[in-house]
Amino acid sequence: MGGVSMGQQLFFVGSYAAKEQEGISAMVLHTEDGKITRLSGQAGIFNPSFLRSNEAGTRLYVVSETGAEPGSVYSFVIHADNGELKAINEWTTKGGSPCHVEIDATGKLLIVTNYSGGNLCLYGIENEDGSLVPADFAAHEGGGPRNDRQEVPHPHSAIIDPANRYALIADLGTDQIVHYAIDHDARKLDRQHATALPAGAGPRHMAFHPNGQVLYVINELDSTVAVFSYEAEKSQLTLKQVISTLPEGYGEETTCADIHVTADGRFLYASNRGHDSIAVYRIAAEGKLELVEITSSGGMTPRNFAISPDGRYLLAANQNTDNIVTFRIDGETGALRPTGHEIAMSKPVCIAFV
Repeated sequence: MGGVSMGQQLFFVGSYAAKEQEGISAMVLHTEDGKITRLSGQAGIFNPSFLRSNEAGTRLYVVSETGAEPGSVYSFVIHADNGELKAINEWTTKGGSPCHVEIDATGKLLIVTNYSGGNLCLYGIENEDGSLVPADFAAHEGGGPRNDRQEVPHPHSAIIDPANRYALIADLGTDQIVHYAIDHDARKLDRQHATALPAGAGPRHMAFHPNGQVLYVINELDSTVAVFSYEAEKSQLTLKQVISTLPEGYGEETTCADIHVTADGRFLYASNRGHDSIAVYRIAAEGKLELVEITSSGGMTPRNFAISPDGRYLLAANQNTDNIVTFRIDGETGALRPTGHEIAMSKPVCIAFV
């Protein structure tokens, strides 16, 4: 088994897998050419569908997406030289289909959103070993206009604002971004208010611009990106733009999935499942978006993708073609160009760089 060396970037991939199957894979991106190499794998977790490492790259946190039954969240020690994981502890998420993990800037708090449970859990992270401790719980109410997807609340992701004062929750079921003030000392979430999106939009994932003044929300159900200005003092959002992720006139069934902004704040990327593509935008004045291109993801159902830490590559996880494809990011235009490299993996649905 090889290790991580110079010119390589460690990342983990989560997938839909049976408990006895390898659900988490450690891989490296070769930054010279975009090649991907597998290092090691981890079995023992049912559907480890979302994962995230801490800032230091020493711990990995993973949710087990179990459907209607309450799921679990796991903590691991990362052996950065070879990507192997050592289990620390596990807790219930008190809700079904946990689908997202967010860690605050101090590395002391973690939020899990439960899609089927309609709720979210806050955990404390013990710095001594990175273990999790249950701290708080919040449930949402309401629904949206679509009876097939919005009959009840469906919290889909959390993001913590750049000042580390508020947690914002994208609720696909209620067409809302729900704002919570974070009490770091008491390890509590205090609900403040909610921001409405267009009816039937279905907010899924979010990304802040590096300047902290703009929030981007990808809407799963109507295949759009909503652009909000963000006022940090009271966590207020003001809608500035809604832009499609699809080619004009496209009428086939498709849903949006993931969204990321480059570290330099110049480009934004959004994925389409069904159209099976990545929409590329230039970030213009006031954070508004201008479409650059919409390019194939190199497979089917790009549920998740990630931008490499050096900003040179985008890796697309194509769930239904069992492959991860690497693209080189054009530094001038933001356009994506296939490197010619990909790697096979069963049902990849989350990529987390360390």
